[in-house]
Amino acid sequence: MNKAIVLANGQFPKRNEALQAMLQMPLLVCCDGAYDKLVASGLFSHSSHLPQIYVVGDGDSQSTDVNRPLLPNTTFVKEYTDQDTNDLTKAVKHTLSLGVERMIILGATGLREDHTLGNISLLAQYVDMKNADGKPVMVRMYTDYGIFTPIVETTVFTSFARQQVSLFALSSDVRLTSEGLRYPLQGRKLQGLWEATLNEALGEQFTITVEGQGVTLVYQTHEAK
Repeated sequence: MNKAIVLANGQFPKRNEALQAMLQMPLLVCCDGAYDKLVASGLFSHSSHLPQIYVVGDGDSQSTDVNRPLLPNTTFVKEYTDQDTNDLTKAVKHTLSLGVERMIILGATGLREDHTLGNISLLAQYVDMKNADGKPVMVRMYTDYGIFTPIVETTVFTSFARQQVSLFALSSDVRLTSEGLRYPLQGRKLQGLWEATLNEALGEQFTITVEGQGVTLVYQTHEAK
């Protein structure tokens, strides 16, 4: 399987595109508490397709009801008990061990703001991770409002006119140049997270040129302004 969804234990996705992606994805890796939300959602109640589902975590957020309903094709993974990482990172590591090359993270935002901020910041670690075959993995985080993509090199993004775009440089050593955004950047070194937010795509694509070492998060809204 070269692609998978990782479902975190934040706010369960509401956007139809995210729900459809889960219905069609061959592999779904859940943080332990997220699995209970997935079952309760009834998402697969009338679906003829069931993905292979793995539930990863230390069990602290999972229901203890032994009689709770379970979905077919579910495997509970017990070996990830490291308390120095959170459940999302455990789920991501397990997904990498399965050899995927494309990973979408859902349900990582909403509810508690500290969890939201922590989960988004983890993209800076995931961007350099490789799968079990030693291949780099494309990681993106989808929310009900937009998409976070971590980049470390020049990247071309598909977009549309009036799509809202924000850039967050997580290192002051990075210089960013943009092409195809309403408010262009030219070798800009960002000192604060707010400095390159609330930009706007002009058309069907834009390019972010990266100079220097460090991770930049690119946020794109699902809807035009």
